[in-house]
Amino acid sequence: MYARLKSLETPADFEFPFAPYTIQKQLMQELFEILENKQIGIFESPTGTGKSLTLTCAALKWLEQHENHVRREIQERLDEVGRDLIHCEKENREAIDWFSLHSKSHEKRRQLLELKDMKKLLDEYDQRLAAIKENENIVNYSNKKTRNKLNQISMPDIGDTEENLYSLDEAAADESVDTEGLKTSQSYQNVQIFFCSRTHAQLAQVMKEIKRTPYGRRVRCLSLASRQQLCINPQVRKLNNSSMINERCLDLAKENKGSTKVTASDGNGCACKKASVSPKSSKGGCPYKAQTLVKNLSELAVMNNFDIEDLVQEGERLQTCPYYAARSSVPIAQIVLLPYQLLFNHKSRDQIGINLKGNIIIIDEAHNLLDTLAEMYSCEISLEQLATLQQQMQSYKLRYANKFSSANLLYINQLLFVIKRLIKLLKPSQSPVSKTNHRMICTYELMSEGDFFNIDLYQLLQFCERTRFAQKLQGFIKKLEETPRPKENQFPGSSTVDILKRLERKQQIEGNKKNLESHALTQEDEAVQAKVPQEKKSFITSLPIRFLITFLEALIEKAEDGRILIKIEDKSSKDVCHQSGFKYILLNPGAHFKYIVKEARAIIVAGGTMQPTFELTEQLFSSCPERVKLHFYDHVVSSDAVLPFAITQGPSGKNLCFNYSQRAKVEALSDISAILENLCNVVPAGLVCFLPSYDYLDTIYNHLQTCGALERISKRKRVFKESRSSTNKENCSVEELLDKYASSIMIQREGALLLSVVGGKLSEGLNFSDDLGRGVIVVGLPYPNRQAPEMQERLKYLDSTLGSGSGNEYYENLCMKAVNQCIGRAVRHIGDFACVYLVDVRYANQNIQTKLPQWISRHLQVTTSYGQVQARTVKFFKTKNKN
Repeated sequence: MYARLKSLETPADFEFPFAPYTIQKQLMQELFEILENKQIGIFESPTGTGKSLTLTCAALKWLEQHENHVRREIQERLDEVGRDLIHCEKENREAIDWFSLHSKSHEKRRQLLELKDMKKLLDEYDQRLAAIKENENIVNYSNKKTRNKLNQISMPDIGDTEENLYSLDEAAADESVDTEGLKTSQSYQNVQIFFCSRTHAQLAQVMKEIKRTPYGRRVRCLSLASRQQLCINPQVRKLNNSSMINERCLDLAKENKGSTKVTASDGNGCACKKASVSPKSSKGGCPYKAQTLVKNLSELAVMNNFDIEDLVQEGERLQTCPYYAARSSVPIAQIVLLPYQLLFNHKSRDQIGINLKGNIIIIDEAHNLLDTLAEMYSCEISLEQLATLQQQMQSYKLRYANKFSSANLLYINQLLFVIKRLIKLLKPSQSPVSKTNHRMICTYELMSEGDFFNIDLYQLLQFCERTRFAQKLQGFIKKLEETPRPKENQFPGSSTVDILKRLERKQQIEGNKKNLESHALTQEDEAVQAKVPQEKKSFITSLPIRFLITFLEALIEKAEDGRILIKIEDKSSKDVCHQSGFKYILLNPGAHFKYIVKEARAIIVAGGTMQPTFELTEQLFSSCPERVKLHFYDHVVSSDAVLPFAITQGPSGKNLCFNYSQRAKVEALSDISAILENLCNVVPAGLVCFLPSYDYLDTIYNHLQTCGALERISKRKRVFKESRSSTNKENCSVEELLDKYASSIMIQREGALLLSVVGGKLSEGLNFSDDLGRGVIVVGLPYPNRQAPEMQERLKYLDSTLGSGSGNEYYENLCMKAVNQCIGRAVRHIGDFACVYLVDVRYANQNIQTKLPQWISRHLQVTTSYGQVQARTVKFFKTKNKN
C-alpha cells in the first residue's frame, strides 16, 4: 500500500444527516484524527447520543478523503519523480562525476517504476468499480430462464451420501480449509472499515443509519454473516447446526468444482455461464453456487448496501448463494458490517477472506469486550459427551478397521486414548477433588495427570482438520441412527452396543477376531457408558466430537493464559453426568486480540459505559500504550432532563440493603413492594424495574401477589414480568412482551410496570424512550457470585498480573457496568426525560458513585427519607408536563 507523505486536515463538515450536537461534532473530529494518526481510540458516549451514526459518518469521511488524497499524491509524486529523472539525465550528460549522478538517476527510475505500477493497479481498481456500476442494471434483472433452469435441478439428498465418504483412507482425505474465492493476486488494496457489533439486529440498524446519510448513496457497504444466517439451500438449512451446515456446504462446494458448465444466452445476446450440473448425476454440488449468478449477487449486494435480510431475499430471487456472494464482495467493499464472532475468531476471518492489514476496526457496544473475548474462547466438555463420543469412535473404528492407513489408525487410537484418560479423571476415586467437588488446574497439569502429555496434540488436531474427521464421524453416526429400530418384542438394549456386537461377529467371520479383541470395549468403559441416560444418546444433536476438538485446541494454548476447571460427579446425586466435566477458562483475552492490534491501522472501541478503562488498556493494549487515546463525552440532554435518586431508606424508615443475605427478608420485601406501589402512583406512563436475578424477580412477584400490592398496582398500571425463558406456554417472547407493554402505554393509555432482570434480555440494546420509560428502578447491586470457581480464578489472575486489588476492582466494575446499562435504557434522545431510582444504601458510598455515568452522578440525590423521593418526583413531572 502506498504510504502518504502528507496528513489530512480535520474537516469541519462530516455530512451528518442533521445538525450535529456539540459532543457529536467533537467525537467526529477526534475520531478523524485517530484514524489519520493510526492510533487506538476508546470512546465513551452515553446511550441515546447517536453514537453509531456519529462513528460511521466520521470514519466514512476520513475514508473518502484518504482515497482522494492517495490518488492525488500518486499522480503528484509521479510527475515530480518524472521531472527529477529528466533533470538527472540532463546533468549526467554534462557532468564530470558521471558515476554518482548515474546512481542517482537509477534510483529515480526505480521510484518511477514503482509509482507507475501503483498507478496501474489503482486504474485497474477504478475500472473494475466502473464496470460493476455499469453492469448493475443488467444484473438487477437476471435471465428468468437461468433461474428456472436452476429450479429444475434436483437437490442433493444429504441422507443418501455414499458410506465410503466417511472413510479416512488416504485417497479420500481432503482439505478442510475453505479456500475457494481466496486466491491472492497483485491488486490495489484500498483501506477498509470493519464495523462490528454484538448482534445482527444492531448491525441492521447501523446499515439503516448509513442509508440516511449522503454516504448511503455513494459508499460500498457490505453485511457479513455465517452460513447459518445466509444459506438458502433447504437441504443444508434443515441440518439446523452451524458446524454441520459448514461441513455440508464445503462438501457441495468441492463437488461443484468437478461439474460441467452449461452456457446459454442471457436474453441480451450475451453468452453466460449457467448452473453447474454434475455429469454423473444431478446430486453433484450445490445448484445455488453457479459462479455467474454469485458474482451478480455480490455486485448487487455491495452497490445497493443490502443488509442480511435484503441479501437473503435477493439470493432467493436470483436462486443463488448469499453467503458466497457476500464473501466475494469483501475486497471491493469500503465498509463491512459483521458480528463479533466473525472478526475476533481467526478461523472465521481466514475462511471469509478478511484482511486486517492496514485497515480500520470499529468495535461498537464494547462495554463487555473483555468478557466477550473470554467467553468466545472458553469451552467445556461433559462426562456424558465423552462417554457418547467413545461409543461413536469405537463404532467408527470397527467399521473401517480394514481401510485405515497405519498413520490414520494411530491418530484415531490416540484420540480414543485421550478420551479414555479424560473419562478416568472424572471419577472421584481417580481425582483428588476438594469438598466442593471441583478444582482448578493448568493445562499441562491436566495432560500430566491424564498421562497423555507425550501425545502431540497439535499433530492430532492437524489430522482432524486435514481429513475433516469430525464431519465424517458425524455422517457415519447419522447413517447408523437411520438404521431400522428393534422390533417392539425385542429387548431395547443400547443401539450402539448392538452395532458393536454385530460388527464384532462380522469381523470374526472375516478372520479378524484377534484384531477385534484388541479394540473391544473394556468392562471399565462399559461401566462409564452405562451411566449415560439412554434418552440422552442422540448422536446427531450432541455432536461431541466438536466439543472435544475445541477442548483440545484450548489445551495447546499458552498455559498462563487459561485454566481448566474439573467438575466431579456428586455421589449423592442421581443425575451425575451433567455435573461432571471439564471447562477451559480463558483468563487472558489479549492473547487472541494481539493480532488485531498488530495488523490494524487504527482501532476504535466505543460504548455507552466504557469507564473505568484500566482493565481494557492493560489486557488488550499493553504492547502499545502510546497509541491509546481516551475520549469521554457528556449526555446530549439538558441537566434537568434526568432526576436520579439514591434511595437509602424505605417507607418503613429502615436502611435498604439488598445483598444476597438480606434481600429475601420480610422487611426488605415489604419495603420494595411499598416503593413500587408508591412510584406507580406518581410516575406517569411506563416504569421499568430491574432486579438482581430471575429468582429474586419471582420472589418479589410472589410477595406482591401475597400482600395484595399487585392488585392495587394493577388498578394504576398493568404489570408485566420478564420470563427466564420462552419455552413454557405461559411465557411469551421478548418481542411479544415488549409489544404488550408498549400497547398498554401508547394505545390503551393505562400505563405499565415492567419487572426485569439486570443483565437479562431487556437490560441491554433496547430503548425505553419517552413514555415507554419515564422511570427506571434498579434494586440492589447485582454483583456476580464471588464464590464461583471461575470468578475466584479470574480475580486471582488479575491480582497477579495487574497488581494487588485489580481483581476486586474488576468485580465491582462488572456490577456497575450492568447497572449503568440499565440506567441508559430510559433517556434516548435530546428531548427525553426520566427519573432514575437506585434502591440500596450502598449507592450512598462514594466509590460506587464514581462508577456511575457523570450525567447521573453529578445530579444524584442521596435521600435519607423516602418521603423526599415521592415529593420531588411529583414536582419533576409537573414541571415537565407544563413544558
